[in-house]
Amino acid sequence: MSADRRYGISQDQVGVRDTPMSSPLPSGVPSRRLRVVVFTTVFPNTSQPLHGTFVFERIRHLAALADIQVVAPIPWFRAFRAQALQTQADPIIAIRHPRFWYIPKLLKYFRGVFLFISTVREITRLRAAFDFDLIDAHFVYPDGFAAVLLGFWFRRPTCITLRGTIVQWSKHRIGRWLCDWTMRHAERVIAVAESLAARAREGGIPEHRVATIPNGVDTTRFQLMDCAAARSSLGLPEPGRLLVSVGHISPRKGFHRVIRSLPGVLQSRPDVRLAIVGGKGAEEDNRGALNALARQLGLSEKVLFVGAQTPDQVALWLAAADVFVLASDYEGCPNVVLEAMACGRLVVATKVGDIERMVPTFAGILFDDPEDEVELAEALIAALTREWDAQRIREHLATRSWDDVARRVMVQWLLALESFGARASGAAVPSPKDDLRVRISRRER
Repeated sequence: MSADRRYGISQDQVGVRDTPMSSPLPSGVPSRRLRVVVFTTVFPNTSQPLHGTFVFERIRHLAALADIQVVAPIPWFRAFRAQALQTQADPIIAIRHPRFWYIPKLLKYFRGVFLFISTVREITRLRAAFDFDLIDAHFVYPDGFAAVLLGFWFRRPTCITLRGTIVQWSKHRIGRWLCDWTMRHAERVIAVAESLAARAREGGIPEHRVATIPNGVDTTRFQLMDCAAARSSLGLPEPGRLLVSVGHISPRKGFHRVIRSLPGVLQSRPDVRLAIVGGKGAEEDNRGALNALARQLGLSEKVLFVGAQTPDQVALWLAAADVFVLASDYEGCPNVVLEAMACGRLVVATKVGDIERMVPTFAGILFDDPEDEVELAEALIAALTREWDAQRIREHLATRSWDDVARRVMVQWLLALESFGARASGAAVPSPKDDLRVRISRRER
């Protein structure tokens, strides 16, 4: 049976049409729907609805192409009622929340080992009912590191997606070694940004094992909407200018920089307010420091701490904004930038990760130094006084669908199984020229 028959693969549906599709599935690829364990510590839950929504979006679209079980460990000290995040019309994804046992702020370079130990029993139980073919991990450390160890334990290939945190881990020699070791032992490495793919190549990963697949955006949820209507839905006063910044509350997201730049902005635009949308994430929570900074600068009336919101509410806040701002230390492919542009909003952001590739000149103003408050204030003033075409900004994202992302990721999963199966059978590992070039249909099998 050919690959296209077994997986609903169609040349016309996915992209490369110059490779014959009549050959049988390669060694290691089963003749049924793939069974995949998605392994990540960053995934939405009832207490953190914005925690890893970009991971959730990718996985829920992949659920139309493969059978998926999510294993999303949570730190032992964060107690909450773990429930699967419900969707309206999409397949419900089965989610397990084993406890992640580690000592906060201590032994961080052993965290990947702790994560492996914390989850191997749960995944052993899962495998009894769900004999998975592949482990799909998000973030190189500690998630990817633990996933590679799990792959060794269960004799299954691992596919790892690189996101912005690899930059932070790579600043120190031990962290860089851990990231490089993890990537070298994964069958495939997916980078959400070209800058992250370059980091993988710097770590010695062959070009043919690295794929750049940027995030998608849900343009049905994040869409053009009248600013006054959005503000009315949120109970906000219509007059005045509104800056919106979205993300989990942590120092690296740069909310403190935006607050420090506000006095300069207010000299030119005294009607400006700032709304910070987000709650606790996996990183250090600095909301107390942000509140203190706003009080110190006399900006308590000008800064709104909105807290964690559902994706639909985030869409309303973006629609209510005049300008979206993100002053991060580092990023990969921040989904909120795509979501702001899908809402037709101008973006002011630091040139980190792939933001410069994501935001064309007609859609935003970018600045170099995240610590330069004057440059940030000037960029915000320019954005607030600039005429911009909301429809053009939105249309720029017309091709950034999660469906396309899912099909491209599925190709990487098949390639991971191909190379792993070839090695296990003693056959020659296929060269880059022999890579599967397939398209995956969206119908469920």
